[in-house]
Amino acid sequence: APADVRDHVLAKFAAGEWAGETAQLLTERTGGSDLGALETTATRVGDAWLLNGFKWFASNCAGEAFVVLAKPEGAPDTSRGVANFLVLRTRRDGSRNGVRIRRLKDKLGTRSVASGEVEFVDAEAFLLSEPPREGQPSAGPADGKGLGRMMELTNAARLGIALFGLGNARRALVESLSYARRRHAFGGALIDKPLMRRKLAELIVDVEAAQAMVFDGTGATNHRQPRGIRQRIAVPVTKLKVCRLGITAASDAIEIHGGNGYIETWPVARLLRDAQVNTIWEGPDNILCLDVRRGIEQTRAHETLLARLRDAVSVSDDDETTRLVAGRIEDLDAAITAWGKLDRDTAEARLYPLAQFMGDVYAAALLTEQAAWERATRGGDRKALVARLHAQRYLADPGPLRGLDADSDDALVHFDELMAGAFHD
Repeated sequence: APADVRDHVLAKFAAGEWAGETAQLLTERTGGSDLGALETTATRVGDAWLLNGFKWFASNCAGEAFVVLAKPEGAPDTSRGVANFLVLRTRRDGSRNGVRIRRLKDKLGTRSVASGEVEFVDAEAFLLSEPPREGQPSAGPADGKGLGRMMELTNAARLGIALFGLGNARRALVESLSYARRRHAFGGALIDKPLMRRKLAELIVDVEAAQAMVFDGTGATNHRQPRGIRQRIAVPVTKLKVCRLGITAASDAIEIHGGNGYIETWPVARLLRDAQVNTIWEGPDNILCLDVRRGIEQTRAHETLLARLRDAVSVSDDDETTRLVAGRIEDLDAAITAWGKLDRDTAEARLYPLAQFMGDVYAAALLTEQAAWERATRGGDRKALVARLHAQRYLADPGPLRGLDADSDDALVHFDELMAGAFHD
């Protein structure tokens, strides 16, 4: 973008005037995943461009600034021909830009965010590209890197969407715990019933596992290893696991509330409606799985992810849980190698269980790391309990009797400890 446009946009952001006023527009009537099929075009006019086209879904369509994917004139008619453009609601000369909201969508959830169809009619736009390196010309609109740049934005946005899913799941957990403590049936509080304790304990563990993945993705909980290339796989795996949990947790919360949960005057019905979109925004499960494949094949990002997991268990306590997780890390490494030898179609079909395996081991390793930190800094063992319960459920071999012959149940024995930490951990 020209210098005057950059200065104007940066000043708006620095002043906080555009907080919540931006949007990323990709989806057209042809779909949102096959970005090579875009129909929106861009024509150069001086140092700007004119965009013409139609975006079918545009969340936050009332915003002031948009990043729009379009095909510049003369670009290849493939995904390598797309480029990113900045479109502002107002032109440089102060007049209204050619951005028209055709209609708002009547949505299942997230109704507080305006989503609509947006048409661009000779809309003034500015190419977004990398700054030129010393001695090299500026990147052109058809340099083949437009989709890659958009995917960098998308990967960052995916972590944000995973945070949404985590927020859904955690709110569902808090509502469920609060309701179960106060609701009485069959002569006592719901929270004292073994079946209810089992469900709530599983939800606590799942939420804290999701929390560990999201916070690791933001860099908030690990400073020994740079995130770097591992994010190419870690972020889509995190979004896949956490956003799905947001839906199942909200559904569980409705069930725990019974008929009250099905009524809109209680908060959990909205939780379920709002949670569903997180599995769609920035790529549904199948698209995330395809990105995992690209991360493995193009950048070998799985190697840095495995290094992160091995680092996590290396600083964990040498106990049965850590040894189980360490073994599963090596199993995951072997599984990726075996997957890489499959024919193309079979390998694609098995991407989902592979991504699930990655997510389970990723979360388990992070929980053991957190358990060691808690024990060393606070002298507590609650996170070790969470790590143990997670590993038992997702990584351990339950045996032919599915664990039904176990002498005791840690989740029931230590439920009060689990619940007490769920409100602040």
